[in-house]
Amino acid sequence: MKIPAGFLYLAVSTYGIYWGHHMITKRHATSPVWYWYMDLLLGAILLGIGAILRWTRWQARTSWLPVLGCGMIAVYYVGATVVTLRRYVAGTIPASGPQLGIALLPVLLVLVLLTVALFEKFRPELLNPPSQSFD
Repeated sequence: MKIPAGFLYLAVSTYGIYWGHHMITKRHATSPVWYWYMDLLLGAILLGIGAILRWTRWQARTSWLPVLGCGMIAVYYVGATVVTLRRYVAGTIPASGPQLGIALLPVLLVLVLLTVALFEKFRPELLNPPSQSFD
């Protein structure tokens, strides 16, 4: 479980860094919610650092980085989901149900990764059970 979760952390971190940078520099630097994009960018950077350090000898001391990074990214995505759903219900977003569902898939991925990060930090024995020997 350790290697696939690490690659997912890196993928989400890369996308978060790209999206946060894009939104800050290109589109919404003057938006009233610009701090959401800073939260996304900083969370993605922390998640990336945590994903890389989990394969080093410092994993035990830095296991809180993926939790903090996923949490910061989840705050952005949950807030963006609330705004998107409000606009969808109000009729200002002309999307079909399946289009909206596909647009909200990253939210599900981030929430699953947050759950994995929490389990890795606080209950690692559930993700990596000890091997049993029948000797």
